[in-house]
Amino acid sequence: MLIQTTPAKRDYCESGFTLIELLFVVAIIGILTAIAFPAYQQSVITGKRSVAQLAAMDLANRQEQFYLNNKTYATDMSNLGYTAGLVFISDGASAVAVDGNQSLVTSASNARIYILQIDSASATTYSLSAIPQLDQANDTECGTLTLTNTGSRTESGTGAPADCW
Repeated sequence: MLIQTTPAKRDYCESGFTLIELLFVVAIIGILTAIAFPAYQQSVITGKRSVAQLAAMDLANRQEQFYLNNKTYATDMSNLGYTAGLVFISDGASAVAVDGNQSLVTSASNARIYILQIDSASATTYSLSAIPQLDQANDTECGTLTLTNTGSRTESGTGAPADCW
């Protein structure tokens, strides 16, 4: 008598990931990226703000030295030792552009992050500004930083001067 038997089922070991598992991982990565990237961008903006602070302080020091030598403040950046070829007029004021290394660049350079300008100057007072450029213009917390001969420090953004200076 012949008994027909069916072959025994083999236990297959599944390996790999299912499509659902992969989609779940991709969704988690997307969420983490959506949270982390804006924080990273804000950190970069905040870090570059120090360039404006240092450049403004350097300009203020040059103004004070010019005042000691001439008994008046300079209205032209060229008179303060800035390279004449890189000095330009911005909104009627003498200005220079600086990059992330606080080096002077041309006013049309894609590396510029701030324009540093003398807003006003007279025999006894001056006001200067560091105006954010390109990606740095997204700095809504501090915006334009302003410094005067009295040491008064202000900003055009939503933050407090202590947070920006």
